[in-house]
Amino acid sequence: MTRPPLRRSRPFGLTRLGVAVAVVVFGTPSARADEPSAERLAKVMKPAKVAPAKATLHVTPGALGTPWTFELTNDDTTPLRLAADGRLLTLDVTPDADGGAAEGATRPRPKRSMPTVHCALPAEIRPSTDADKARVLAPGVTYVEEFDPRFYCFDAHDAAALVPFAKLVAHLGWSPRTGAGAPPFVVDESLGGDHRAGVKELVSDEVTVPDTLSSEPVGFRARALSVRAPSRIDAETGQALVFDVTVTNTTTRPVRLMLRPETLAFEVASPRGVHECAWKKNPGAPIAEVLTFIPPRGEASTNLLLATVCPDATFESAGIYTVQARIDTRRASGRPIGIETFDGVVLAGDPTLVRIRHDRARRP
Repeated sequence: MTRPPLRRSRPFGLTRLGVAVAVVVFGTPSARADEPSAERLAKVMKPAKVAPAKATLHVTPGALGTPWTFELTNDDTTPLRLAADGRLLTLDVTPDADGGAAEGATRPRPKRSMPTVHCALPAEIRPSTDADKARVLAPGVTYVEEFDPRFYCFDAHDAAALVPFAKLVAHLGWSPRTGAGAPPFVVDESLGGDHRAGVKELVSDEVTVPDTLSSEPVGFRARALSVRAPSRIDAETGQALVFDVTVTNTTTRPVRLMLRPETLAFEVASPRGVHECAWKKNPGAPIAEVLTFIPPRGEASTNLLLATVCPDATFESAGIYTVQARIDTRRASGRPIGIETFDGVVLAGDPTLVRIRHDRARRP
């Protein structure tokens, strides 16, 4: 039996499709011109760097004892959210080593380096968030708030640096070293505004502390007695302010007088006005038992809750107050009962600086 001849098969598709098909099937396709490369794709997917919010802090000083101001200005092109809260201020104060040399001096005094004092409110007063007094400012708008630098440089050490001609730089916000890139921020983007990176702290330009106002009290000082009050008092609220008054007999003879809340009076000054605080009724008829005996060169003291003799809104807000104490015994003389007493008015030698830490609690 004869077998049919074997037929050699042809590679499938090569005859009709040609080599190009093989290249397409087995070769590496070339990149399309309109497809992004890996480098271009990485650049597209990488988030763009966000610009920080632009705002400035400016301080306008006043003579010590008069209001200062700080200004927050939105220097950006979009609305910004600012923590407009004076409690966030800190002050770096450098006393003038020359003590304020007069202009035109022929020989300048040698410069001495003076340590910088950092003044800040107690930690329990400073806000820990940026939500308490947040404000949204449109581009170019400035927020202005009054403050008293003595509110921050309050204790004796800090107050000694806050003198005329000292150099002062203000900071508002939180240190950039604490949680950088995370709230709280002193300046941040606002809802609906352009995307901005938050800023932890604003720093003002350096300013010079102007000359101080005279603290010499108006009135007269009796030669027989002198009145002394604390140089400074730190109180949580005005309702908790206890005021001590000490009377010293400067003579070599004993002195008698009525030293009670009814014979004390106070002038309280704040940026919001001046209040007169005194007992609402005249002192009662004196009797020997209520008169205070002060021996020669001796002294006697009394105190009272200051809010009980002041108008209701006197200490309503946190801040710095100046209190000038005096005794007035003209309506409490012991002469009607045959006792020689001191009958007059004596001012305290120096006013008292009072810091009220918190606003008065609102009644429901």
